Amino acid sequence: MEEYAVHLSRALTQRGWRSILVFSGPLAATVSPHFEGSGAVIEVFEDAGTFKRYRSLVRILRTYRPDIVHFHFFNVFTVLPILASLSRPRAIFFTDHVREGEGISWKTKVQCLLWDRVVLRLLGTRVLAVSDHIKRTLVNKFKMAPGRVQVLYNGVNLRRFQALDPDQATSLRNELHLQSGQAVVICASNLRPEKGISDLLAAAKEVLANKPDCIFLIVGDGSMADKLETEAEELGIERSVRFTGLRSDVDRLMGLADLVAVPSTCGEAAPFVVLEAMASARPTVATRVGGIPEFVEDGVTGILVSPQCPGELAHACLRLVDLPNEAAAMGRAGEGRVKAHFSIDRWVRDTVELYDNALRVRSLVP
Repeated sequence: MEEYAVHLSRALTQRGWRSILVFSGPLAATVSPHFEGSGAVIEVFEDAGTFKRYRSLVRILRTYRPDIVHFHFFNVFTVLPILASLSRPRAIFFTDHVREGEGISWKTKVQCLLWDRVVLRLLGTRVLAVSDHIKRTLVNKFKMAPGRVQVLYNGVNLRRFQALDPDQATSLRNELHLQSGQAVVICASNLRPEKGISDLLAAAKEVLANKPDCIFLIVGDGSMADKLETEAEELGIERSVRFTGLRSDVDRLMGLADLVAVPSTCGEAAPFVVLEAMASARPTVATRVGGIPEFVEDGVTGILVSPQCPGELAHACLRLVDLPNEAAAMGRAGEGRVKAHFSIDRWVRDTVELYDNALRVRSLVP
């Protein structure tokens, strides 16, 4: 998310705007160096308890009196009324990246209904959804008015995804103990149950029975890391599955991949890894859940399979490994699609346009 904020801050600075980026303490220390030269001011709010959080936000809002407030990943139900009474911004935006509608409590439904009827209507808050799937969830499950939710797709920094030269590829293969010519399947994900990595391991066993030289790279960390490594051992595929842990060079790793697997079991909003695969000109084998079908064109930029179906997942992976020309064509189609619709430059341009329009409309209100 910090990459988006950096690009947006630079664009706003060029237009004469002042950007204030507010992060929790631990995150601020990590991301601050990325904002050097962007023109943005970094502020920190305390994230240790509701009262301290409110106090920090109140201080920041009173200090800067922003014209626009834009939240990502935040508990808007409690914060927006504070914004209205204390800082009186001319426009408020909230981007919903992750909301799911399954299993929500009646209390949450009531909160959302009140939020739509009171906060959105009285304060003119704009809700942005990162996929049409999220918009449908907000409208159908959380009962928000359709006209108050707008889809604004994420974008990826295309400049980060360049083809590896032969020396770079050789060096990276040596680091990961990969042999030249081995087919590589990459899955970059938080290792949580809903990400479907167990299904991918089951599929990998079937793939390896047909293509024993294939290698599966699992990139990321999470609560299931140890369990997944144990599963790979129990399946007898531990020598062909590499758990790399967290890495900051996913863009480089994509350059080694023959395909990218996204085996999620529930409603992904708009997984960045799909956009990253497309930017790397790599085909994607992904489950048909959440917002994924809005990005992966089945049979064109990748292959969509049913969730929790390792057999389908294995068949799709084998197809792309066996048919490299088809895989390359899908990769090129994905690259063209991401350049046309999902670049970070497009995202910044559309966001700035939303801000401009919000202020323009507000200035016309007597």
